[in-house]
Amino acid sequence: MTPDKSKQPRPNTDKSSSDGESYAIENRATLQSINQRMTMNSAIASNYATQWGAVEAFRELVQNWRDGIIQSFKLAEQDFRVVLIESSHEIIYKAIAPGSSHRKTAEPSECFGYIRWSHQNGAGTVEITNRQATLEPWHLDMGATSKKNECNQAGMHGEGLKIALLVFMRRPQNHAVRCRSGGFSWTFNFTNQRRLVACPLRMPPTEIAKTRDQAKNEVNQGLLPFAPAPNGDVQFLIGTGPKGRDETGWPTIRGEVSRKEFKNWTKAAIFLQNIEAGGIVKTPEGDLIINPRYSGNIYLKGLLLNESKEGRSASITGKRLKYGYNFATGVTNRERESVAGANNESCAILSIWNQALIAKQDLVRNLHELLNSEDTEYADVACAESFMRQETQDRLKIFLLNEYKGKWFYSAREKNQNLRFDHVLQGLGLEPLKLKDSYWSIMNKAGFRTAEEEEKKRFEAAESLPIPDELFSREFIRLIRAGLETCTETAGVTVIFVKAGNLGLDSLYLHRKHVLKIHEKWSTLTGSKTELGVSRQGWMSLALLSAAKRLLADAFSQVPMHLFRGDGQHSPHWNQKKAISESDRRILELIQIKRETHFRVKEYDESSMVEINWNPSTAWSRECQVTIQFHRESTCSHLKGLLLAEKVAHADVQRCTAPALYGQPLMNSCFTKTVPFKSGKFNVQVQKGLKYFVMMFNPWDPGSLVVLRERPSVETGNATASTLDEFDVDCETETVEQYTLGDRVKSLDIMTPRNWFYGSGSSGSKAVVGVEKVDSLNKGQTKPQLSPGVDLPPRPQYPPKSQVTVKRRRVD
Repeated sequence: MTPDKSKQPRPNTDKSSSDGESYAIENRATLQSINQRMTMNSAIASNYATQWGAVEAFRELVQNWRDGIIQSFKLAEQDFRVVLIESSHEIIYKAIAPGSSHRKTAEPSECFGYIRWSHQNGAGTVEITNRQATLEPWHLDMGATSKKNECNQAGMHGEGLKIALLVFMRRPQNHAVRCRSGGFSWTFNFTNQRRLVACPLRMPPTEIAKTRDQAKNEVNQGLLPFAPAPNGDVQFLIGTGPKGRDETGWPTIRGEVSRKEFKNWTKAAIFLQNIEAGGIVKTPEGDLIINPRYSGNIYLKGLLLNESKEGRSASITGKRLKYGYNFATGVTNRERESVAGANNESCAILSIWNQALIAKQDLVRNLHELLNSEDTEYADVACAESFMRQETQDRLKIFLLNEYKGKWFYSAREKNQNLRFDHVLQGLGLEPLKLKDSYWSIMNKAGFRTAEEEEKKRFEAAESLPIPDELFSREFIRLIRAGLETCTETAGVTVIFVKAGNLGLDSLYLHRKHVLKIHEKWSTLTGSKTELGVSRQGWMSLALLSAAKRLLADAFSQVPMHLFRGDGQHSPHWNQKKAISESDRRILELIQIKRETHFRVKEYDESSMVEINWNPSTAWSRECQVTIQFHRESTCSHLKGLLLAEKVAHADVQRCTAPALYGQPLMNSCFTKTVPFKSGKFNVQVQKGLKYFVMMFNPWDPGSLVVLRERPSVETGNATASTLDEFDVDCETETVEQYTLGDRVKSLDIMTPRNWFYGSGSSGSKAVVGVEKVDSLNKGQTKPQLSPGVDLPPRPQYPPKSQVTVKRRRVD
């Protein structure tokens, strides 16, 4: 029965050594201090770094090989070059001098080192050879490294060689590892206590000569690029060898390295891979590996850090990598599985992409697909929002604008946050194209705007529109300006209409420019009623009130909230709502008074009577005073812009106004009078032919709005000329116009009996007016029989012949 090795005591001597002596420990020794041989017991146990496999172990030896060549021959990293020669019985990677030929017959002096797998004497062996290098005993000390300050070398922690020896000697590899360097032959093994042990033995001159001669023969046969010198070079040999101990401390027979096994090891270094030119993009920041065979692999300075496998990503983020990367710079973690952190990894990858797009511009599509992938979140673009360079953002921007012309890029986050999104996009006239949230955030830094921002930008750039010469337009602008004037934060704002087309905004407040732009759709009564969704037959005053309240609320909502801080007693939000309420109250007050105010001029032979009437039961207190100012159009039209009572009171109008006194001679200048509001009227006789406008305000309430009446009705004798300043109109396309009747029409006759008259309108239009003949209507008709208790409605009363009011369509 075979004994259980785990329970059997192990001998204290190593039977695999030549003399079976016990091993002693000696640290920091050099080869020169060794007489013949030395036994170096390490504290590293055979089960250290069990996550490493043969590929990782081979990587460490290749790293030392590459770094040793760079250091020995003072090479720049980009000058390190490897060529591959492969035959049926051997595979050789040669490190050649810059500018050297790739030919197999290159001079030995042009080769700095080689890695060789050969199958001789029935066994596969791997040789790793450096010229002009030496392995010293202290290199096996834990943490010992000579590369800490070498930026062109990958080694850092000083553990790689020791761990590699463990991995190669323990199962499943179970290979012997030997070394020739400095005239010594090194053997490596495990002790019976499962510790790593090294034994450098000085080679006699005859053995050195014999080894050199054998190598020269192979050079002559074309099998080696040069003959290694045991006393001047470093050569590791991996494969079969003397009997050794396994990782449990029991004796074992070492095995060979098969060709397949060796080829699998070579993926540890990208410079040992025969990647076609189109499969890799080399840049100063590192290499982007497009070849699918190497996708998901991460390399540092050409050496494999980690490879992605089924269910496990090589990325430190744990996310899938679509491409492979070879970082030009970086520091690994202690396990050599990744760079120091996720941010370092992301920065390195994005730096490579930035340079790769310079070298190969069509790769921008690949990057776009990575960023906009909905199914998979790739590690290739992890943290791209934070670390993507501006140049990369700009190239992506150009690609998107050229590839998707006429599209509007948006994110799901934007659409969810903006309930008007679809309406805004419709106004912009663009078709939406969705970008991933993180992708859109990146493009936002490159200049992409949200749909709402674009709408505002176009609205701001829209061409201004003159105020239409219509009563509604003038009154609407004045109401908006007046409402803004009631708030300190918006006083003095310029209000204009703009030609904003299909844009969905009603208004745009530009705080820095102190301007409020209003969409042209609000500039007419018809347009405003359409936007308000009210009947076109409604009163103009109601449309004015509703439109002004809506636009003022919209404007105040756009004022920066910090401006409503006030005195600190209330929140800015409270102060904002108060401003909206105050403006609503003031414009309602203004409309109520103006609706009940009538401005007339009665013309006589030598003078005119200017008269203003109002309803004293409207808005202001009956007990208050009202100041009435009559101003000449020719000299004081600029005063129409005054909106608040306090502004008129403080304005310098004394030079143009004089107190109006009853019984005084005819006035031929501007004048003012303060009367009780309950009086309901005021009039004054003026010089005939002068045109006046009226400003009314409540001097007791400085914050009240000024009532402005500009176009009076004019009465001449018994006739009244029309005015364009009728405040309430039930339809914009239909106005009341009065006609003065002229001579009777004799030649016009229709079936309905009427008296026909030529007429002329106050606006200069001509018309023919027919007045029904009352007698003809009743003649010959029999009064209908009605039910008991039901009377006929009264007979309609018609206006006198001299004046008839008719409705006609206005053509604007």
